[in-house]
Amino acid sequence: MDSLWYLFAGFFVTWLILGVYLISLRRQVEVLRSELAALRGEQRRESVAADAPAARDSQAS
Repeated sequence: MDSLWYLFAGFFVTWLILGVYLISLRRQVEVLRSELAALRGEQRRESVAADAPAARDSQAS
């Protein structure tokens, strides 16, 4: 009967560790998604800023 207790305890600890690991991965993915969104926004602002002088030059001619 004692060995059965160790089996359940080991099973519980294994699932607990897996759960903590999955929560950690989820948080890392959320951070990466927010960083990617920020970089995409920065890239759009840079491309709009780079296109603006070209548009002004073509209108002035």
